[in-house]
Amino acid sequence: MIYKGRKFMKLQTAIKDYLVDIEIRKFTPKTLKVTRIRLNGFAKYLQEELEITSCDEITPAAVKRYTQYSMQKGLKGTTINGNLKAIKSFIQYCYEEDFGGYDTRKSRFKWVKEEKPVVKTFSVRDIKKMLDSCRGYDYLDLRDRAIITLLLETGIRCQELYSIMPKDIHDDYIVINGKNHKQRVVPITPILKKALMRYDRVKEVYFEGKYTAPNYFLSFRGKALENSAVEKIIAKRGKDIEGVRVSPHTCRHFFAQQQIKMGTDIYTISRLLGHENISITQIYLNSLKDEDIIKITKNNSVLMNM
Repeated sequence: MIYKGRKFMKLQTAIKDYLVDIEIRKFTPKTLKVTRIRLNGFAKYLQEELEITSCDEITPAAVKRYTQYSMQKGLKGTTINGNLKAIKSFIQYCYEEDFGGYDTRKSRFKWVKEEKPVVKTFSVRDIKKMLDSCRGYDYLDLRDRAIITLLLETGIRCQELYSIMPKDIHDDYIVINGKNHKQRVVPITPILKKALMRYDRVKEVYFEGKYTAPNYFLSFRGKALENSAVEKIIAKRGKDIEGVRVSPHTCRHFFAQQQIKMGTDIYTISRLLGHENISITQIYLNSLKDEDIIKITKNNSVLMNM
């Protein structure tokens, strides 16, 4: 059906169409799930509060009212802006596909002020606890130690870890297939090399003559690990840790904060983490204490380096 030279499309139909489009563009399953939740929440508000059911009726004023509604509900600025980012992309898609909406590039999109987040992560003592829990020499101990070491030494994401194939591992670096199929490399430190070598040896013996999945990290049955499996490994090895979420992503936080404390520049850290925008990496700077900053800078005298 055509309305004023444009295709008349219901909100829910357009959302389904958009989700198929970003799936084709190889967005991760997690991103697809979060985007679906965000857009369905937006559509529900439009339908129930503003009686808007088609894309043609979406206006900047409607988005502004949704933003105000979200703030009144007490949602955090980061959550609201995450929702708005998905909504903006969806509205632009609708506009370009002639479903309705408007050109978000020409209409100023207003974001809300975000609180400066303080990222909590593991202490050095926590890390020792996790590593000490897998000091054995059987398959699971050596595999788990290699996984924990890899997460802590490189800061890669959980999905990036279980997607690693043997061909991705080179002598002194690993090729990482990141978000939206963007590749980057992370270095193999001496400690990581030792953990990987031990895992390689026990893996070869353990699965000799058996069929396994092609992935580098495997379950004890030879199957590829999934997100939930890696989450359980970290939770199990860090079961005695308190005061912080025990997860693969917290290992990523630990890596980033330790790199900052060691004086690694923010641009290098951003590349290692696979961040699309350096502003994401800068969140870790908020967690630095005054003593950390003094320790980093006291040996970096401007005049001494002239």
